[in-house]
Amino acid sequence: MSYEFDWSVLWEYRGLLLEGLKLTLMLFALGTVLSIAIGAVVGVCGASRSRAWRVFGECYVELNRNTPLVVKLFFLYFAFGLDAYTAAITGLAVHQSAYMAEIFRAGIQSVPRGQSEAGLSTGLTPYRTMSRIVLPQAIAIVIPPAMTQVLETLKNSSIAMTIAIPELTFQTQQIEAESFRGFEAATAATLMYLAISYTVVAAISAFETHFVRYRVGTSDSTPDTRATV
Repeated sequence: MSYEFDWSVLWEYRGLLLEGLKLTLMLFALGTVLSIAIGAVVGVCGASRSRAWRVFGECYVELNRNTPLVVKLFFLYFAFGLDAYTAAITGLAVHQSAYMAEIFRAGIQSVPRGQSEAGLSTGLTPYRTMSRIVLPQAIAIVIPPAMTQVLETLKNSSIAMTIAIPELTFQTQQIEAESFRGFEAATAATLMYLAISYTVVAAISAFETHFVRYRVGTSDSTPDTRATV
């Protein structure tokens, strides 16, 4: 028994696909920005010399890495009573930030300790030492692994369908339920996810190249004035 594809169904249900794509992009964008911001803060805590901050960072990472995203969404949506969109964005950001935090922590700790000690010895505060000396070097290190987690954020956004967010995967199931053309809908969704992924990879790769060139150019042509800041 062979299956006969009917691609015209995609045009018929283009409204559902575009609506799902829009919501997927929204979840992805907000989840990525928030997970990077939270992950950077928790990563700095995890790399701190303060034992209390390190314990906080470790507990945050272990708790969220060992809790499935779908469980977070159910708790936020059903137990805490958040609306579906707030629960989806919050759960996605918190879940992915745990992985981002480990990437930032490893990146910060990979910068030689002498860099921060030199900054402190010139009179810089710990905050300025971290923001002006350590983090710029760590960012160049964390870009490749962070890109992997950005793509994971995109893929994990599909789990929002479990709390009735009509994102792209949810809409493909709606199309299948109404037209019995699940293969066509799934193919369209797959191509959309691939297009977003390749666009993100290209953008991050371009940023990485620009950032590295800027760092090299700055270090070669600009005198070191950090001690006077």
